[in-house]
Amino acid sequence: MRAYAIETVDLTRTYVRYNYRGVRVSMDIENNPGGLLLSLYNRYFNRNVVKEEVVAVDHVNLKIPQGELVCLLGPNGSGKTTLLRILATLLKPTSGTAYIMGHDIVKEEGEVWRHVTYIAGLLTGGAWMDARLTPRQILTIQSQLYGFPRDRIEDALKLSGLEEVADVRVATFSTGMLARLSVAIGLLRDSPVYLLDEPMSGISRDVAEEIYVHMKENIVRKAKAAILYATHNLIEAERYADRVILMHKGKVIAQGKPEELISSIFKEMSIEFEVSNCTREILKLVEGVSGISKFVELGETGEDSSRFVVYTENPRGVLPKVISTIVENGGEVRYVKVNKPTLEDLFIRIAREKLGDQS
Repeated sequence: MRAYAIETVDLTRTYVRYNYRGVRVSMDIENNPGGLLLSLYNRYFNRNVVKEEVVAVDHVNLKIPQGELVCLLGPNGSGKTTLLRILATLLKPTSGTAYIMGHDIVKEEGEVWRHVTYIAGLLTGGAWMDARLTPRQILTIQSQLYGFPRDRIEDALKLSGLEEVADVRVATFSTGMLARLSVAIGLLRDSPVYLLDEPMSGISRDVAEEIYVHMKENIVRKAKAAILYATHNLIEAERYADRVILMHKGKVIAQGKPEELISSIFKEMSIEFEVSNCTREILKLVEGVSGISKFVELGETGEDSSRFVVYTENPRGVLPKVISTIVENGGEVRYVKVNKPTLEDLFIRIAREKLGDQS
């Protein structure tokens, strides 16, 4: 049986957090010089220390084949970065395990690293960047250290939008340019598995889109690599991902193709209309159109102009019926908007229903 590119089995990571409750620190050193020392003593040696166990990744089970771009979605603290760092062998799991191209991340750490390219976000990725050097020098050093093909340096510079500043010192770079350089470092290497931790943060939309297209067409489609990509950008995920994985409080709460997940939760769409010359009788006719489950008036927007919303499971069938009903009875349609549910709507709904999150 062919191994998955990425597979996790009850993967769990916990850590201990120390909560220093009841400690009051006096910063009035002039009038109370012993207050700060006493507070520090209480903090580190007294009974106010409460030890808490935090579950960062909670029994995660995933199977990701080669040739897929999978987006990992969730708010801060959901476990995305921890999961990626475990898969990249930078953290050890507390329990459970994971496999990269069939190799155990704990027992075969060296072999796993040969199959993985890990592109960190700017905060972590910045560790690779010496501000005294230029992008070309940094990429050259990376190529020499890790045996990456040097002929890819120019391609990585061009793709990341750094071609014109390839010989400019990194110390002068903006946040967005540093983010581009972090991505360029990751693009040097060919591997069957790519782990990306929000590397597009700070990168302009046009450059980010070019990188996405490259990943989708060349890395995923042609090279048949697997990309697991943590992001906050739900619009990008909906547009480019083959599948999405939603995480919340360390748990995987849903996974699948974006359109299938959305349609499985949201059976209806809403269509918003702005109309004029619509009498009460015309609105009653609209309300009675077959296929409409709910009709809501939103009130007047101006002289002889009003808005309403209809809800339906069949927007393609209902929309022309509503328009023809209005026009044939002397009304006028000024504006129509079909409100399609998004991944953001999906995440909020699932988080609240499955985990009781009322925030």
